[in-house]
Amino acid sequence: MIAAAVTTLVASIVIFSTLLLVTQLERRRGRRFFAANVRTWLDGIADSAGDSIVRGFDHFIKYIVQLNWYYSIHSVLKGILRFIVAVYTYFEDMFEQNRKRAKELRAEKRQLNELNHLRQMADHKENTTLSPAEQRRLKKRKLEHGD
Repeated sequence: MIAAAVTTLVASIVIFSTLLLVTQLERRRGRRFFAANVRTWLDGIADSAGDSIVRGFDHFIKYIVQLNWYYSIHSVLKGILRFIVAVYTYFEDMFEQNRKRAKELRAEKRQLNELNHLRQMADHKENTTLSPAEQRRLKKRKLEHGD
């Protein structure tokens, strides 16, 4: 098993070095030494595969990452909106409670004013009530004089 791996490694290094040497020599001379048509065809396939990979990566960056960015912004804005709604609801409830309490206090004040007014009338009546003797004299005088 190890021998096969070492053999494959050595063969790969030899093939890679040979190809590297051949491509360097071809660049210096400006033409290919062997299988020019097949290698040109393979270069075209490699170029189109590379272009396809670049387009896929561009698509990924442009649309997928951008879409995730937009969703992230949307989530943040949604959270902010929920917070604003919670604050608004809190203050709305507080205003409702204050409105109810103010209504109760006004009703209580009105009731106290009415009771106070009635109490004042009762006190006045008690203070100004004639004694039974004064009532008889007043009645007698009114009957005699016709007031």
